[in-house]
Amino acid sequence: MPRKVWVTTVSTANADGPTVEANLAKAQALLERAGAMQPDIICLPEVFATRGVAYEHARSVAETVPGPITDAVALFARRSHTYIICPLLERRGDTVYNSAVLLDRQGRIVGIYEKMHPVPGADGQVLEMGLAPGREPKVFDTDFGRVGILICFDINWLEEWAALKRMGAEIVFWPSAYEGGLPLQSRALDHHYYVVSSTTMLHSRIIDVTGRVLAETGTYNDIAEAQIDLEKRVLSTDWNLEKVPAVRAKYGRDVTLHVLLDEDMMTIESQRAGLTVDAIVREFGLEYWNDYIARCTRAQAGQRSQ
Repeated sequence: MPRKVWVTTVSTANADGPTVEANLAKAQALLERAGAMQPDIICLPEVFATRGVAYEHARSVAETVPGPITDAVALFARRSHTYIICPLLERRGDTVYNSAVLLDRQGRIVGIYEKMHPVPGADGQVLEMGLAPGREPKVFDTDFGRVGILICFDINWLEEWAALKRMGAEIVFWPSAYEGGLPLQSRALDHHYYVVSSTTMLHSRIIDVTGRVLAETGTYNDIAEAQIDLEKRVLSTDWNLEKVPAVRAKYGRDVTLHVLLDEDMMTIESQRAGLTVDAIVREFGLEYWNDYIARCTRAQAGQRSQ
């Protein structure tokens, strides 16, 4: 059966600084407007509160968690009954991380992801003005599904994206200082999960499991939102396409099948309560994309061994 989730992202479009207080006020104004649609989750951009703030070492502007930034965002999360991803420079003793804090609908801390791949400075050693790298990818359970978080430069390490898939991520949020473009869309396509970016640039995007952009911010809108179905699945058209007429004949509008001929793929969604995609797949002998590729791999390996 469908698991519909309302996802919202925002863009600050380089309207940052000059103080943490000014950035936080702008973010709160964005949250107020974003909350009008009663989203299940909102993502803020990478270290949004310290963008455009002058400092020589990250430690001088980093905050503890909980602290003033997370407290302010948690207040909105509790009042609006929404999850929020709150990225910030986080201080733990003498160590500073580029972190993203997931807050639940009551404003409580669900977990923290630490950016694994901060950008080295010109000397090739100091990372993002004094940051420590995180150690591992993480997923977090919410009341609507399992989410992963990666941050900005992490986009370039494909193993982290694959790890989130293995860990069961259904949506990966990507707070960033740049837009990501086609590589970000390819991460969604490669792993068949939704990807949601929130940037300090013009475009933040909500990307479908097929890599297509569902919604984005731009010149006239700094908030983007979309309702997504976490039960949406990807199939190959091989051996499945011929079964589409039978599925449509029996279920009509209760099942949405979208054929992507260029990619040799199709997606399937149930629109009826109590009718699962798994049940439809079993009934008509359909095959999920990942299962198909695994079956092909086994057959090829068997032939090589002869």
